[in-house]
Amino acid sequence: MIDSKEITAGMETVELEPLREDKKKIFKDILKYFEKNQRGYIKVPTGWGKTFLSKHIMKKYYDEGRLVLFLVSKNNPLLSQTYYDRKKNQPLFPNSALLSSAQRVDRKELATTLRAHGQRKDKGFVLFASLQTVLGKQSSEIKDLIFEFTDLVIVDEIHNFINNRGNDFLNEFRESTRILGMTATPFQGVVGNVKFVDEIAGDMREIYTKTLPECILDNELAPLKYTIAESSEDIFEIFDFEKGLDELDKQDLFLDCSTVDKLKKVIQRTQLAKDVYNSMVKQKRAKTLVFCAPVRKRVYGTGASGKEINAFHAKLTSSVFNGEISAKELEKDPEPVLPVDFENYTPEGEFRDTVFISSELPKDEQKAILAAFREIGKAPYVLCTVGMLIEGFDFPGLESLILLRPTLSMRLFEQQVGRVTRLSPVSGKQQGNIFEISDSIDSLYQRFGEGVFSGEKVDQVQMLQPEIRLEELFSEGDAARAIEEGKIEIKKVELGLQRNGKGKGKGSQIREIPVRLPPTSIRVKYFSRLLALTEEKDVGAFEREKRELMRATLRFRVRELRDAEELAELAAHINKLKREAYEDRRLGDVSRQHKPKVFGEVEWLLKLQALNSLKYNGGHLSIPEKNRILKTLGFEPDLRKIDKHRLKCLKLGSAQKTLPELVKVLGFVSRLSSSETYQFLDKKKKDQWKREFLPAVYWGFCFIDDSSELKELFESTEWDRRVKNIIRQK
Repeated sequence: MIDSKEITAGMETVELEPLREDKKKIFKDILKYFEKNQRGYIKVPTGWGKTFLSKHIMKKYYDEGRLVLFLVSKNNPLLSQTYYDRKKNQPLFPNSALLSSAQRVDRKELATTLRAHGQRKDKGFVLFASLQTVLGKQSSEIKDLIFEFTDLVIVDEIHNFINNRGNDFLNEFRESTRILGMTATPFQGVVGNVKFVDEIAGDMREIYTKTLPECILDNELAPLKYTIAESSEDIFEIFDFEKGLDELDKQDLFLDCSTVDKLKKVIQRTQLAKDVYNSMVKQKRAKTLVFCAPVRKRVYGTGASGKEINAFHAKLTSSVFNGEISAKELEKDPEPVLPVDFENYTPEGEFRDTVFISSELPKDEQKAILAAFREIGKAPYVLCTVGMLIEGFDFPGLESLILLRPTLSMRLFEQQVGRVTRLSPVSGKQQGNIFEISDSIDSLYQRFGEGVFSGEKVDQVQMLQPEIRLEELFSEGDAARAIEEGKIEIKKVELGLQRNGKGKGKGSQIREIPVRLPPTSIRVKYFSRLLALTEEKDVGAFEREKRELMRATLRFRVRELRDAEELAELAAHINKLKREAYEDRRLGDVSRQHKPKVFGEVEWLLKLQALNSLKYNGGHLSIPEKNRILKTLGFEPDLRKIDKHRLKCLKLGSAQKTLPELVKVLGFVSRLSSSETYQFLDKKKKDQWKREFLPAVYWGFCFIDDSSELKELFESTEWDRRVKNIIRQK
């Protein structure tokens, strides 16, 4: 237990390892930025060293006699890890304090210290605190002193402060207080309802960014191999869709283990993860973390009547990995009986090879599990968890990650991936390995039909496809070069029995298939479903269908000739639907007037997006390759004319024929879309906004780099979130 002595003082100097040359420049750039600006944030992947950089910034202010606040949203391990100097087993800053619900600090003594510092400023002081504790009733005086005297606030995981009490807290600081945010994922929420860090305040800006592929290429993070193992299960049969597609509005799906058949399917799916582990993790003493799925309903055959089991899937997975539960044996048993008491220990009191961790375990036991897991070469080797360890878990020696939980949140996905990308000279880790178990999502289209394409539901459904998430994860930076150089590998794996001469199985045979990014064929498949639904309709002006099709077109990318061939074939199909719509006598007069135009606009926007991708992301292609792609897309094979081709797409597909017209309309969209204006529009005006003006956003997005007015508009913070989500999820 830590008492009031945790408020430390002394004349000792703060010793930090020096920054590398590249980080020295970033350090200077941040300090220079704060000479003229109050707020900013850096976006770097987990493991890059942002906490280490922040310690140098804190030291700079501390040495100048300033008051620094290091703030996290929750009482995660990172708070105490940053406060302590592990090597010396003492606080990093001699004059500092740690304030969290897990630590007992005399708040009156801390208040006296803060007040004295604010009045004298003869020496620096660093307060490490969690937001929840600062906002607690017992800390009201400390909170007021923080607002009055703090010179620098460093907020780790600042994405947790978006549009909530943390946001309000940051906005109460005086203008002279500098606020530095740090994050690997500067956004929150599921697809369709994403909020961004720069929404915290109008002057919150990105100071520095580096992507995961760039860090891997620069040897700052470990090379990454991502393996997708497709289960034979229907996602609808495994997960709980009691509330239909509204289940996709959360960041996780919940397993349904409420019947014997569903429980068996969950166990079979978990067994697949064990089979992949057995086949592909060559060094079984290496450390592996398994993220399991939450379970909403009571589990069949276990626990007291009506009682839920905490972290059931983590416990189940540990039993499967330890060989206590076998999917093959359960197939023969009509009513399987699972162990009621899941155990982490052998009869001798040692940790089993695979263990689980959950919030219900005593704190001391949780600490013991994590300490043992961090010890290289000793059990436990596999650690299963549901919601713990996603943020704030620093273990460079972690070599493998198994994902048994589909997620609708890119932030959560990136945080999970970040657990395994750290370099570790101690363990000798060569690369980070990720294995994801994925399920068929085709049933969602069959069961929910057109509902999948309402609003952002189609984006949420596609987030369940690993390739879609990986495209998003590697959409920035030099991912193509990292993939070409073999520092990022993405594979699908098929497991089968290897046969001996007598026809008997003698072990697992592995077949690895490279995965292409972008996943054009997958996107074409889903886009074609939306086209088919639209083709069957007679719904007047097709306003909503047009917007959904346009949204989908901006997801396409051209990386190689094969992508262009697939998009050219898709464009030809859209053109065919356009011609047929002109002659479709089944349509009413309004539909016959609008339907061909809708298909025509989508066709040319698709081609424009392909041209944009070729122009701005085709640096890896030679001029002859680019010309072949142009020809495949139906344009003159002369790269020098690509801008002429792009303007042709705008002219033939859009109601705005020139860039000046587009700029004018989007300025009007900006004014109408602001929350202050939009709420006062009547239904007729709102319908007009959606029908006539909102589609221009998609065209404008394609010409951001061609017009300074458009660039300024799209980067502004004034646009309402309904427009931002269109822009920023591309």
